[in-house]
Amino acid sequence: MQLSPGRRLRGYTLIEVLITVFIIAVGLLSAAALQAMSKKAAFDAIQRGSANILAQDLVERLRGNAGNLASYAPNGTVTVSADALPAEQTCTADAPCTGPQLAAFDLWQWWQSLDGASERIVEGSGSTASRSNAGGLRSPTGCILRSAGSCQATIAVAWRGMTRIRQGDSDHADDPTNNSCGQTRADYEWNSGDQTSYRRVLVLQVNLGAGPCP
Repeated sequence: MQLSPGRRLRGYTLIEVLITVFIIAVGLLSAAALQAMSKKAAFDAIQRGSANILAQDLVERLRGNAGNLASYAPNGTVTVSADALPAEQTCTADAPCTGPQLAAFDLWQWWQSLDGASERIVEGSGSTASRSNAGGLRSPTGCILRSAGSCQATIAVAWRGMTRIRQGDSDHADDPTNNSCGQTRADYEWNSGDQTSYRRVLVLQVNLGAGPCP
């Protein structure tokens, strides 16, 4: 077909195509980055919820064995972590624990829950089967702070978050500056230069009565 002299063919130039591709690529990359941030935020929220449940679990254990508070935290801070594991304890109906033994059993069970060892995934079968912890917190640390004779205790649970936060920022809901639980752990990656860390801390206060408490 022959075009009349007054009509021109017009298509897309290479520059226009490249600009269109660039705009689409930027949009897709932004969507991917937003999805990654959403996943991190969701994971941190799940971890915080788990930390709250685990802290409440220890609070109930303390209330159930209030006469032996000194066995949980005699005076100062007791830390439960991969670097300070409580001794394994066994309490059964046939061989019940004493109060101090029950405290040791509670701390051992608490660590199992913090580390996710109370839930295990089995992969494979037979001699090649492998077991790994499921649930729990990422690089957990548990702390109990109590002064001798006091009926009040502070329960702190620390773990590694997905993003860095700045220490000392009063506007940050996760700022753990006021509690030192897990502060020296290398896997929380404290950076003294910009005062940031991956450490998250949840703190609960528990009052176990008017006293006196052992």
